[in-house]
Amino acid sequence: MPINTWRVSDIIQQVNGRTENRASGKKNFDIAFEFFTGIDELCQERHYWWRRKSFSLQTIIGQQNYDLSSNATGQANAPDCVEIEEMFVINANPQYFPWGVPPHFSARDQVAALYGGTSIVGTVPQTGYFMALAGFQELVFMNKPTQVNTVAGTYYAVPMVTDTSVDTIPLVPPNLHWGLVYMLERRVYEFLYGQDDPRFTMANKRYEDFKAIAWKNKQFSQQQAVHSQMQQRSITASGGRSRSSGSCNQNDFIW
Repeated sequence: MPINTWRVSDIIQQVNGRTENRASGKKNFDIAFEFFTGIDELCQERHYWWRRKSFSLQTIIGQQNYDLSSNATGQANAPDCVEIEEMFVINANPQYFPWGVPPHFSARDQVAALYGGTSIVGTVPQTGYFMALAGFQELVFMNKPTQVNTVAGTYYAVPMVTDTSVDTIPLVPPNLHWGLVYMLERRVYEFLYGQDDPRFTMANKRYEDFKAIAWKNKQFSQQQAVHSQMQQRSITASGGRSRSSGSCNQNDFIW
C-alpha cells in the first residue's frame, strides 16, 4: 500500500494561510514554481541520505556515451541524477532493486546489497568515466566497451520538476514534509519583504533548523538481551525461633 503523504497543494495552501495570502495576488509570482525551485535548492545544500539512489545500465559494444535519463530497455532511467558517487561492473541481476539500504553503507556496500555480495567485478571502466561537459546527464566512458556489461552505480538525486501542475512531492521522504512549509514560507517572505524583514529572519531560522534535522541519518533500533539476576534467601521457622536458611531462589529475566 502507498504511504499517505502531503501533497504540493497542501503545502501551498498552508503557506498561503500562514502568510495571509499576500503573495497570491502578486503579478508574475507563481508559488508552485517557487515550491519546486525551493526543493531543488534544498536538495543541493548537502548530501542528504535520502538523496542517494542507485542505477544500472547495459553497455553497448563500441558506444562511449550514455544518456542517464533514458528509460529505454537496459538503460539507467535516472532523470534526477546530478552527481555519480561510484560505479561498478556487476555480473548478477538485482535482488531487491530498487529498494534502498541503510544510508551509512558505502557505494560498494550498497551495490553489493542490491546485486549480491559476490557480484561486484571491479570499478568501471578501469581507465575512467566522466560526465560530458556539453550534455547534462551524459555519461562517457574513456574507452569504448568491448563487450556487453551490466554497470551499476550510486548517485545523488535532485527532482528538477518543471511541470508546476504536479501534486506529488518529489524525493523528500514523508517524515520531512513538515519542513517544506518553512522552506516555502521563507521564499514567500523574501519575495514580499526582503531579507532584512523580521518575518523572513524568523522563517529562515526555522528553515535552517529543519535542514539540520533533514541531514541526520535515520538509525534503526537494536534489541539487546539484558540479563538480570535476583537472589532471595528463604525464611524458615524452627522451635518458635526464625532463622534464614542457606538455600536461595534464583529468578532470571531476559528481554
